[in-house]
Amino acid sequence: MPQTVYRRPWPQWLILALSLPLSATWVILISLQGAASQSAMIVGATDILALLVFTVFDPDTTITSRKVLPDGTPVKVRRPLIGFKRHEMPLGLTGGYEVRIDGFRYEPAYIRI
Repeated sequence: MPQTVYRRPWPQWLILALSLPLSATWVILISLQGAASQSAMIVGATDILALLVFTVFDPDTTITSRKVLPDGTPVKVRRPLIGFKRHEMPLGLTGGYEVRIDGFRYEPAYIRI
């Protein structure tokens, strides 16, 4: 079975471009209006939600487990939580069970969209 890795569906700078202004606005609103103000809560919730979405959908957010191959060798396996089918990149199309240079074998995501 070939290994599967995923490309990130957005550029990395996008996370900073969204999170930094939201975080700065949140801090400014808290210092000017107080933490109990409605606008500070909305901006803070939006910032936290954006970071959570980027973290969950990031292909580098993986669950690591162990698996025993058909030949009896145990290997460490990494599987992303969520992966986009159009961003899949199969590796080792020959069906090899080789382990990558980082010591892990990569398998398809738990949830494929």
